[in-house]
Amino acid sequence: MDRVHRILESMDPTIPPSYASTLPAPPPEYSTGQRRSMTEHTYTLSSLTSPPWATLKVFSRSPNASQLPAILEGDRLVGTVVLDLVQPDSIVAVSVAANGKVVSTQDPLLTFLDLKTVLWSKERGDPRNPTLPARKLAGHYEWPFSFELPGSVAVVGYQGTAFRLPQTFLERRFPTSVQYALVVNITRSTFRVNSRIQTNFNFVPVTRPPPPSALRQLAYRQGTPLSGPEMDPTGWELLQPFTIRGTAFNTRRVEATCQLALAKPLCYTRGSQIPCVIFLSSADTQALDLLSAPRAITVALRRRLRPIQPASKRSGMFDASADLSADPAETIALASWWPASPAAAHHSSRRLEGEIPLPVTLKPSARMAHFAVEYSVEVLPFKAVAFTPLPIEPATSSNTYLRQLVEIVTMFAGGGAPAPRSYAPPQYSASQEEASESAYFNADGLGHVWRT
Repeated sequence: MDRVHRILESMDPTIPPSYASTLPAPPPEYSTGQRRSMTEHTYTLSSLTSPPWATLKVFSRSPNASQLPAILEGDRLVGTVVLDLVQPDSIVAVSVAANGKVVSTQDPLLTFLDLKTVLWSKERGDPRNPTLPARKLAGHYEWPFSFELPGSVAVVGYQGTAFRLPQTFLERRFPTSVQYALVVNITRSTFRVNSRIQTNFNFVPVTRPPPPSALRQLAYRQGTPLSGPEMDPTGWELLQPFTIRGTAFNTRRVEATCQLALAKPLCYTRGSQIPCVIFLSSADTQALDLLSAPRAITVALRRRLRPIQPASKRSGMFDASADLSADPAETIALASWWPASPAAAHHSSRRLEGEIPLPVTLKPSARMAHFAVEYSVEVLPFKAVAFTPLPIEPATSSNTYLRQLVEIVTMFAGGGAPAPRSYAPPQYSASQEEASESAYFNADGLGHVWRT
């Protein structure tokens, strides 16, 4: 146990703290602010009539021991294997392995992470006295272990040099999952049955957006309104204008030109917001009033999931940058809109400000071999009163006026940049209270915004 404490103490204290029950405090080599609390998870093997004879202990950031271990990128996967053998046992080796797999009903199993260490083998001699030959094990034994998970891995047969380790992904309605497991193998002599202890664990990558523009950082710090694209051109991505055509009051054809702006960089932390601005103009002021109603504008964050298909059957290679736009999309969140200041309104144009709330439980963007999680902001047909839209031209498979890829990450920007804040007025906000500490890791083990 002392060795485990030393390993825990050696872990980087700058990684954000967790919300978990604590282990007994190690010697005071770090200050209280530097020391992280960890949760102990215990998994055992036992016979029907005796106490556990084999125990796997894992230490993680998970809020409580009843949940799966939760490992943040940069953490070491630390634990101990304990044997309490009442009778001599012909064990010849004890090993522990950590693996990550993409499991799919449509594709072969892909193991992208495979780490293993032998804690003890018969060739090493007696565990208590290596100078003596090994015999049958009996009594109490402890072997601590520690794995350093790589930030990225190479996968043979796929374009690109490396894939970043993806977050654990498991959803019942999707046939592909990303799973991580920790396995202890207890090997016995020939003709003896081996034993195994296994638990899945949740992995959370550390991904951050680049810092926002200087003017946006100033607004976040001071709590002042955001500067728009006119005043802060480096802080906004002005997307391609598009035209909405339709019929107003079932009597006349109308059209309006629209342009959407998204806050740059196009990379956002789950649990925060995507600031938006939309400009509308039309010679028909009555139609313009219909289309510029806050509830008429439908801008959504949408998610696409899929195994990426081979780019070339001839070469057998897979395209790691494949476009998923033709795949079915799931709407994750809708933008809330409110009118900009009256000074921004003109006879033939309107401007609205808005934001898309990002659920704290969003899985971050990911690509791992044939598996992908991709997000985009899309402008869908407007739902204005007394307005019937005509089919979108040119026709798109997703029936959208506009689609802009965005990236969802797990942490806020570094370098001292302030965290984003919401500007939605209460009457327009899609009320989303900040998740409680117990919801930071949801039912399938994910969804924490680490505050650093």
